[in-house]
Amino acid sequence: MITRRALGLGSLGLAAGAMLARETAAAAEFALVDSHTHTFVPGLPRAPGARYAPDYDASYDRLLGMAETNGIGRVVIAQPSFLGYDNSYLLGALKARPGRLRGVPWIEPRTTAAQWDEMAALGVIGLRFPIFGPPTPNWADYKETFAEAKRRNWHLHLYVESKRLPEILPVFLDSGAAVVVPHMGMFEAKLGPQADPGFKVLVEAAKSGRAYVMLSAPYRTSIEGARVAAPILLEAYGPDHLLWGSDWPHTNTELDRTTTYPKMLQSLSEWVPDAATRRKILQDTPTKLFRFA
Repeated sequence: MITRRALGLGSLGLAAGAMLARETAAAAEFALVDSHTHTFVPGLPRAPGARYAPDYDASYDRLLGMAETNGIGRVVIAQPSFLGYDNSYLLGALKARPGRLRGVPWIEPRTTAAQWDEMAALGVIGLRFPIFGPPTPNWADYKETFAEAKRRNWHLHLYVESKRLPEILPVFLDSGAAVVVPHMGMFEAKLGPQADPGFKVLVEAAKSGRAYVMLSAPYRTSIEGARVAAPILLEAYGPDHLLWGSDWPHTNTELDRTTTYPKMLQSLSEWVPDAATRRKILQDTPTKLFRFA
């Protein structure tokens, strides 16, 4: 359950409002959006059963500096799975940099109306379900959560193995909310996207008009497979339903996070050679979906 402390309850106030205006003006100069990142600092409490526990600094200011150096002014933060339901740091980042950041926390089903309102005020625009590895929840417990997300026009962010997409993706789409699937659906590297049944389901989901796919993190699947998957997804979804994310700081990998950001942008240029199409993926689509002013 998100606590009042975790939500950072309280009025944004005049000072925060002034900061929002400054941040929004600054972000307007760098209108491109990184649609998938994580942020944290050492010492945050790890959730029970966490698969990993980073001990390095991935603060939101460091993230924003990295992004801005590469021409990216706006960033979407997804709650890292190792922090579980404690969204304190994520929500603190939204409060500190309101014009630059949007957030996608991981919450339990029992969340009050007041907590939903406070999350919305801070810049939350979706809910994350990082169940790559963990067992499938009882989705009946999330019926009201899904309905509230749809009512607020928030998306559902589904991070799961591709082999589970045939079972779970229809449940999310049946909610009526928009659904974001990161990392090209996490197709199995040994199969490749064309032979992966889950990837086929992901491609077919484009017909719903409510699914979005993140072109990101080829190192979590395969670099060659990503080169095959990208044009398939572009043909099925078009740029209006595709997003790009750096996946910084590349949690649970050995990548050098100090040098990877421009390489991730270069990957997008290779997958989507047309500059106008890339612009839609980097700016138009995420600006609308994540409601950047």
